Amino acid sequence: MKKATLKDIANLAQVSVATVSYVLNNVSTQTIPEETRCRVLEASKELQYIPNLAARSLVMQKTGLIGILVNRANNEGYWKKFRYAALIEYLERNLTERGYHVVLSSIDASAPRLDIISERKLDGVFLIDVRSDTFHHISRLFSVGVPLIVIDSLIDDSLFYKVVDDYEQLLTKHITTPTSSNHYLIVDDFNNIELVSSIKKVSALAIEDIHVMSNEQELRLFLNRQKGRSGIIINEYISVLAAKYTDPSTLTVICNAGCPDIVPTQAKLFTYGEQKYEVTLELMLKLMNNPLSGSSNKYIKIQAE
Repeated sequence: MKKATLKDIANLAQVSVATVSYVLNNVSTQTIPEETRCRVLEASKELQYIPNLAARSLVMQKTGLIGILVNRANNEGYWKKFRYAALIEYLERNLTERGYHVVLSSIDASAPRLDIISERKLDGVFLIDVRSDTFHHISRLFSVGVPLIVIDSLIDDSLFYKVVDDYEQLLTKHITTPTSSNHYLIVDDFNNIELVSSIKKVSALAIEDIHVMSNEQELRLFLNRQKGRSGIIINEYISVLAAKYTDPSTLTVICNAGCPDIVPTQAKLFTYGEQKYEVTLELMLKLMNNPLSGSSNKYIKIQAE
């Protein structure tokens, strides 16, 4: 099939080639009627138009590259390795459909190699589960105007948007109470220790009733001390392991990995669905079009369904 051109879209939409260029490149200095813009977008979709990123970068000084940087720790368990698989797949698929190229990079959470990142000029960056002590070493590589969205990290920096699951909403309103002495909590092991500390705090549980996931053996030992109690688990992959050592019907699982189907059927389930993914994607698209278009609130908390 012949690759569609701007001229092909212009003929189908009955507009000029210049108008097509303005619409597809989101040129803010030109006023295009909404009806015309919709015709151009529909025509480009019908013709399965794929933009020439090299040409667009020359015109707009942009590369069309979006970075997804995932912080990884050494010897991660599979529950941690798979945690962001659904999010990455969603972002990659939707950004590709919009004509962007996605650069996926796993970086050492404790000692990130920054030369790999600095070699590429990115138009936008998703930074996932980053440690506070390495955040500024990474963020300083990107020039002003390049949107950087931090995911699953509590970072004390008002310049950047942070998207986090609202664990407080679940733990304080739906699951635990100040008198919930018969509960225990198993926390996903995030690289961002501030997020782990925040979850512990809002749970209102005693320190001995909280286990931060590290390996299956320690999980088994912890669960052996919880006989007859109800458990709250953050991360559906951890719930699969826990079900080997305790009654699944006593578990409440908070799904933060986008795979609720793997949760034991007897367990109670809370999920964030694709809401988090949708909010994160739309924020990035909005900021790339206009870096000043975001809200003043830089912490975006996603509530469970």
